[in-house]
Amino acid sequence: MLDKTWLSLSEYSSKYKVSVSTLRRRVKRDEIDYSFEDGRYFISDQPLVNLLAEKAPPQNSRPVDLPEDESEEPLVQVKEEEKNPVTQLGEGAGVLETTNQLLGEIKKAYAIILQEKEEQLIQLKEEVTDLRTLVRVLEEENSRLKAASADSHSLDEWLKSI
Repeated sequence: MLDKTWLSLSEYSSKYKVSVSTLRRRVKRDEIDYSFEDGRYFISDQPLVNLLAEKAPPQNSRPVDLPEDESEEPLVQVKEEEKNPVTQLGEGAGVLETTNQLLGEIKKAYAIILQEKEEQLIQLKEEVTDLRTLVRVLEEENSRLKAASADSHSLDEWLKSI
């Protein structure tokens, strides 16, 4: 089926210290050669830098540079202030307030739904109790009719004997 030069994504990830999600992204973008058999992806057993070098970059895109150590460090350096969205939004007071309001609304909606479900449970329990009572009454009536039917046969026999 596959020769020994192909590794599954998890095997490759362990061997070359590259996350499986990175490998899946590379496969999805068709940046590396891969094989798909029996619902599994396989990658050639060589470092990711070599795989990227072998695969020509698609047209209308710029080549991807990987760090020397093949770790998942970001390719673009982001300034520390750009990493924190709170500083971008003026200390984030508005964002935090909006988030708290939305969280409060979600909690209220959840409480309402829980209360409705509790009411439905109570109603269903009452219906079950009513149905059990009805079953008991019908079983008693059935027993009474069976007994009456048995008595009517003996009455018929008595009439025949007269």
